[in-house]
Amino acid sequence: MKWPSAFEAGMRHVDHFWCAMSSISGIREQYGFPMQGSMEQFVLMEPEMSTEVIADGEHLSPELLEFAYRMIGPDRLCLVTDANRAMGMPPGKYRFGPKDEGAWFESDGKVGFVSRESLASSVVGMDTMVRNMYENTSAELHEAIRMATLTPAERVGMDDEIGSLEVGKRADFILLDPTLKVTDTFVEGMNFHSQTKD
Repeated sequence: MKWPSAFEAGMRHVDHFWCAMSSISGIREQYGFPMQGSMEQFVLMEPEMSTEVIADGEHLSPELLEFAYRMIGPDRLCLVTDANRAMGMPPGKYRFGPKDEGAWFESDGKVGFVSRESLASSVVGMDTMVRNMYENTSAELHEAIRMATLTPAERVGMDDEIGSLEVGKRADFILLDPTLKVTDTFVEGMNFHSQTKD
């Protein structure tokens, strides 16, 4: 297996937990016996590793989100949108990557897919991820928010600039209503919504 050498070379994060990750049986088909662990097992057993989940309600079931939260915890688990240009747009056909040359995919307004058997990233925003993580798992609200803010910032080494509200940081933040819907967006302390309304 390659993951121990990758870890020794400095790897500390893997994206999209469970998405396109090989299972033990899949690895056995390639490497034979004895059965070997996959990236999933390595992330779960190695405390220095972090990962992320797409909590859009389409990629992973509430049970898997709960499992990830309990086993990995809010200090190592990040929420990610994995969104594409169909985010927030009506159902229809859209392109990946280059606007005029990218491969086509479809959105039903809830998720993107290449075929009914193959998901093609998310089409909803981070507020939906936070809402789903809070409503569908035992995570506390501050933990769901941490997984979308401070934990990712720490993992990319930018927590001295972003990820929480502290003197000297960028002051990029949003306000949520009691249903966890976005009401205001602030960029460098300026209300982006009020600026765009003028």
